Amino acid sequence: MTALLIWTHHLIAGLALLTLVACGDTSAKWEPQDMFASPAEKPVDERYRAMIDFKALSRDEAGVEYAAGPSATVLGAVEESVALCQEKGGKGCKAVRVGLTWVDGLDSDAIKAVMETYRNTMLAEATQASNAGNAGAANWLAFHYAVRGENLGEAERLIKRALQVAPDDPGALDTYGLVLYKQGKYQEAEEIFVAVNKAMPTAEHLAHFADNALAMGKTEMARAAYQRALEAQPSAVLSQEIQKRLLALDLGGGAATQ
Repeated sequence: MTALLIWTHHLIAGLALLTLVACGDTSAKWEPQDMFASPAEKPVDERYRAMIDFKALSRDEAGVEYAAGPSATVLGAVEESVALCQEKGGKGCKAVRVGLTWVDGLDSDAIKAVMETYRNTMLAEATQASNAGNAGAANWLAFHYAVRGENLGEAERLIKRALQVAPDDPGALDTYGLVLYKQGKYQEAEEIFVAVNKAMPTAEHLAHFADNALAMGKTEMARAAYQRALEAQPSAVLSQEIQKRLLALDLGGGAATQ
């Protein structure tokens, strides 16, 4: 069984700013500091390091290369490598490798086809492994569906299967919270995200809590969580998205995408 089936899910790519949607109880039941421990020294639990060495590579016009990954999605690794290039001040940043495939010189449609091939292969292998009882694969697949907002009923079934094996695993619980959030079950998701962040307050986990709080109209709590996420060593892509959300809040609106 390939090692990619226990691939990390610490990156969410392609988030957009939408109109703020207030729903549910907006009264704070606790102060933000009551739930947020100090940012984790290690942004990702070591168990997530047992992954395939899948990377995307970007290069700036000076020829400097920037590697990123492993990532939850192929597209996520590509975006991360380009964002790292930009973060380091590179000019003319572009993707030049996707996994083991060099894409330098290919047009955007050809690059998308390469990424889709990798994605389809991973989905097929993760589905097979999940059906065979691999909890890590079930978690990976559920997270993939949740990020894309697809097959959410199946995602919930998968993550509940994974939680039967590891009921206290913060990564699996975070996936469950994300599935609930994507389904619009904000109160249930909030309870899960609180438990996750008490156990492992990584930048990604804090951002998920903040997105859910924002969807509930709890803007000040969301702001506090986004700010803590920035202190918890976010990836280049996640850092950019968090800063966009904080800017939107400063301008008087904005909500995380679903």
